[in-house]
This record gives sequence, structure tokens and C-alpha cells, in this order.
Amino acid sequence: MEEAYDVVIIGAGTAGLMLARELGKTKCKILLLDRRKDLLNFSFKTLASFMDLKDFDLSENIVAQHINTMVVHSKRVKSEIKDDLYILDKEILHKELLESLDYNYVDIKTGVHVNDIFKENSKDLYTHISDKKGNIYKGKIFVDASGTVGVISKKVGLLDSSYSVATGVEYNVKYHGNSNEMHLMIGKTYEGGYGWIFPLKNERAIIGFGTLEETLFKGLKNRLNKIIELPKFKKLVTKDNDLVEGGSIPITPVLEKFTLNNLVCVGDSVSQVNPIAGEGYKFIFEAAIMASKHIKNAIENKDINLLIGFEEDWKKRFSSNYKRSKIAQNRIFSSFSKNDISTDIGMVLLKLRSNKKNVQTLSGEYE
Repeated sequence: MEEAYDVVIIGAGTAGLMLARELGKTKCKILLLDRRKDLLNFSFKTLASFMDLKDFDLSENIVAQHINTMVVHSKRVKSEIKDDLYILDKEILHKELLESLDYNYVDIKTGVHVNDIFKENSKDLYTHISDKKGNIYKGKIFVDASGTVGVISKKVGLLDSSYSVATGVEYNVKYHGNSNEMHLMIGKTYEGGYGWIFPLKNERAIIGFGTLEETLFKGLKNRLNKIIELPKFKKLVTKDNDLVEGGSIPITPVLEKFTLNNLVCVGDSVSQVNPIAGEGYKFIFEAAIMASKHIKNAIENKDINLLIGFEEDWKKRFSSNYKRSKIAQNRIFSSFSKNDISTDIGMVLLKLRSNKKNVQTLSGEYE
């Protein structure tokens, strides 16, 4: 039996690393567990984000490319949206987070497959978790930051075990377009899904295709190959390798329950990615920092009931925006994007809307 930690975090990804960084500053004793042996091995290498790096104490080193224009394409119409955002390099970002941890207070164990959480004598508080090898890890507070696996959030019923996901694949290709211009694509060609081109440095880009339709998951690579051959995209990219990468994000109803006794769930383990555009890191980082404040408060005051403040603050900050984004997601991907005439009309309407409103929709940040 291991010595009890103040906080045991399951998952050293987006949420887990940010949470460990913030809690380490408070001199809480943290154990960070991850099933991967290499914490810098990712299915997707890049992401687009509207985050302000200063808000999260991150450096410009994590930026793969600065973007000032988003071009949204339907079959026959395109609309430009102007705003400043980033394409981020996930490997450099996570490496920077790992280097920022205070290892006087944060221990990391990799290759650990957590499989259950326990109470003793049917008391309300959880006392320990176990892994598949039978090892036991004790803590005062437990955090599920295990991403879409949701190893504990599903076990205790905070995340439905049968939730839906959006799944995508992508290539790193030669890029012939404007390096500060990213592209988003919807319409019948994408069969209720969406496409993207994220410019990188050195005349490279990521081109990808994703969908919410489970029946299409097995054929994503073939569909992406066909998309690359479309005339308007052949002008922008040249595929010069066959290395395909891919991954998934949860697509669930907007959740508002993240705590259970001394268990806290953060990130994709409780679907905290924004529904409309898959913007995850900005919102998950913010949620992790929010959670860290309430975890610190609960430990200092020896009162687990204070953890509920995380849910209350999250609802005030995110709930209405997420519900609004969920409505937009359903409209766009359930029917609208499967018809070229509908998407062409949508692009025309997009042109007529103010740039500010279009940015709000794509960023998931409404006033």
C-alpha cells in the first residue's frame, strides 16, 4: 500500500498536466499516473486554438503557426473570417508543461493502467484506486483526467459509458497556400463531417477529415484521400507521404456534474471540449485551473464539500456557451452539412453576418 498523496491524478494529458502544474505551486503532494510510457506520443500532433498564451503562462515556442484568417468552404461558396489564433504544436506544448512541473511536489508514474476506485467500509469518501497489476494508490482527493477513456468517470456514472465521439484522421503535407490562412470545409462531400487544413512552418500543413457518423469511422482514410484530390485542395496541398494519424473527442450532451465526494473529473473525461468546433485545450486548461483552486481550498480547509465549488464556477463560466454551441453543432452536423445547397446558403449567410458573430460561433465564446 502506497503512502497517501494529497491528490492522485489519473491521466497526464491536457487536463492532468495543467492541474498538476497548478497544484504543485500550492505545495500539495501530487501523484500523476498515465497508462502511456511516452507522454509525448500523440495521435494528433496539432490543434487550432483561440487561447491567449499569457492566460495560461505558455510561451510562443508552442506555436506552430500564427493564423489571421479562417476560410470556410462549402461546395461552391467560401467565406473568410478574420481573427488572430494559433496552430499549436502539441508535443512542444506538453513538453513545456512537463518542464514546468515542480518535481519536489509532483511524482509521475507511467505505464499505469488504472482500473477501479474504492471506498472502505462503504463510507462516502474514496480511499484508493487500483491498477491492472493490483497496485494500490492512496489519496485524499482523486482526479479523473484520463480523457475519452474516462476510466473513473464512467465507473461512477458521471460520463455515460455509451457516449458518442467525433473521430478524425489527418496527413502532414506540402502546403502551397497562405501560411497565415487556415481552412475549414463542410458539405455533402464530407458526409455530415468536416475537413480542415492547418498551415505549419516550412511550407507544410495538416489536412484532415473528421465525422460524427460512427458508420464512417472505418473509411476515414479513404475519404481523406479523395478530399485531397479535389481540384480546389490540390491547389493548396500535395500529399508526399502515407503516414496517417487520428483520434477522437467525446460528443455528449453538455455535462454539469464533475464531482462526487472526493472525486473530481476534468477535461474529456466529462466532455469539457467545446461542442461546436472541437476547441478543447483553451477550455480544458481553464477548467483545470478552476478545479485546482477548489482542490487547494478543500485540502487547506479539510473540507471535501468545498469541491462542489468547481461545478458552480464551471456552470457560471461555461454552461450557457456550451449549450448554445451544442445547438449549433446539432444544426450543422445532423442535417445542414449533408446537403450542398444548404451549406452554400449557409456560406452566403455567413458572409452577411458580422465578423464578430462568426468568430464567436467558431470560438465557442458568446457574449
